[in-house]
Amino acid sequence: MVRNLIRFGLALGIGTAAPVVLADNAVTDTANQAADTTKNAAGSAADATKDTAQSAGDTANKAASSTSDAAKNMGDKASDTAGDAANKTKDTAKSAGDATQDAAKQGYDSTKDAANKAGGATEDAAKSAGQKTDDAYRGATRPAD
Repeated sequence: MVRNLIRFGLALGIGTAAPVVLADNAVTDTANQAADTTKNAAGSAADATKDTAQSAGDTANKAASSTSDAAKNMGDKASDTAGDAANKTKDTAKSAGDATQDAAKQGYDSTKDAANKAGGATEDAAKSAGQKTDDAYRGATRPAD
């Protein structure tokens, strides 16, 4: 009888252990599937985050490049404008210098002509005065007729 009880207890123990083992396998499989799903979701989220960060970095680089290009273009335009203004100022100064030189030359020529005329008039006046002086001297030293 003890033997039968042991057999019965052993059979009863194995019979109740089998569903627990089977249930444990089902729980383990479900847990493994949940872990795989979580792992896959985490991997997808990490990939999406990496892609988003890469895209944001590319966009920032493009924006920086565009800003740099715009600043360079503005600098070039400002430089060109300053160069054009300098060239116009140079041309204006040259024109003013030429006009001043022409005016000075005309003034010199006018002064020279006036001096020549004045010199000629002075020379004529001197000759006339000299002639009158000479005539007066001859008249004064001439014997009376």
